Amino acid sequence: MLAPHTPPDLDAILDSEDSTQINQETARYLNHIETKLYADIQTRKRIDSGLLFLACQFSSCSLSWLLFNLQVTLSIIQVASAVVSLLPGLIDVGDSFSFSLSSESWEFSLGQKPLIGIIKLLIGGAVSMQGTSKITSEIIATQSQISQTYNEIRSSEGLSFQLPNVGFSLLIGLGAIALIGIFKKISNTDNTGVNQNED
Repeated sequence: MLAPHTPPDLDAILDSEDSTQINQETARYLNHIETKLYADIQTRKRIDSGLLFLACQFSSCSLSWLLFNLQVTLSIIQVASAVVSLLPGLIDVGDSFSFSLSSESWEFSLGQKPLIGIIKLLIGGAVSMQGTSKITSEIIATQSQISQTYNEIRSSEGLSFQLPNVGFSLLIGLGAIALIGIFKKISNTDNTGVNQNED
């Protein structure tokens, strides 16, 4: 019968001279792996942030035209487009912004890279304004034309008689001339017949 195998003492292995060198190599390797993983996470975070930024800018322009086709009011179109396009910049500024208040003083910080969030906010605002500018100008032009037409209708409401168009006016004139000619011919015929009877 085999004797039970007892595992070596772990503390003894770690305290030996050979294990010290192994532990240093392991610690260096783990440190390298940790640094690489952290760098990969940061890179992926930047890529995701950039993709989100681009998607929000395209979505902002598409959303404004979709709401316009759905005949939503102009203010809702502008607000919805601005919120979508400014969202990435607001996320960056919100993540890096910190504010502390105490009984003695107060302070706030925009984080380590506030310029990125500010640039995203500026680009988002420009995209939002550009995406809704044509819609805004078309709506304003339509409202001004409707107002002008309404004023013309109101100004012409007092006229009980409206002039006909040119073709109809010529037809009325020719008809009047023809009637006058017929009446004159009838009256001349009557006068001629009366004069002959008197003779």
